[in-house]
This record gives sequence, C-alpha cells and structure tokens, in this order.
Amino acid sequence: EFGLDHNESRSWHGWHRHVSLVMLAFAMMAAIRHRANPPPPKKTKRRPPAEAKA
Repeated sequence: EFGLDHNESRSWHGWHRHVSLVMLAFAMMAAIRHRANPPPPKKTKRRPPAEAKA
C-alpha cells in the first residue's frame, strides 16, 4: 500500500530504504525545478521620455 513490496513496510529497514529513496527523489525534483524556473528579472523604474520633461 505504501509502494513497498512483500510487506516490507513492517520492518524498519524496508521503511527506512523506501523513505530515503522518496526523499532523494523529491530533492532531485526540487533542484531540477529550481534550475528550470529561474526567478524573473528585477523590474527597473522607467524614465519618462525627454519630451515630457519640457
């Protein structure tokens, strides 16, 4: 039911292996997503056109 085969969820070793792999996979997906979606560029203030100053 937890994705473990042969009832390994009852033993600490099987549960530890499963949780370790799940956490590693989640960390890898988070790192890939962070690299694929860089933060947007910072907005800069626009200067009014030179004609509008006069």
